[in-house]
Amino acid sequence: MKNQYNDINNLTNLLGSMVNSYRLLIGGANELNNISEAKKGDVKEAVKRADNLGEIIDEIIKTLDDCSGAYVKYCKLKKNYIDDKTIKDNILTEIDYDLQFNNSERDEDEDDDEE
Repeated sequence: MKNQYNDINNLTNLLGSMVNSYRLLIGGANELNNISEAKKGDVKEAVKRADNLGEIIDEIIKTLDDCSGAYVKYCKLKKNYIDDKTIKDNILTEIDYDLQFNNSERDEDEDDDEE
């Protein structure tokens, strides 16, 4: 599971870096478009570069969707186990408390009877 977590984490970091680059490419294409002396072909090429990176980003997102399913199931199972164990521990603690309380009352009753 740890290897899968590392792979998912690496893909997530890669996705973050590429999204930042995509934003910069879009911003650069927009600035280039606002320059009156810029050639139309240069603007189209800048948009094309952003589109190409956008397609790569889409593939990474699809890969994350495919790869994270088993890890998410693992996390849910682990959570359910911890929840069940915690509930069980709480119940056992309450039972112990009740037993101690009942024993202390019985001890007090015995002390009262002896007097």
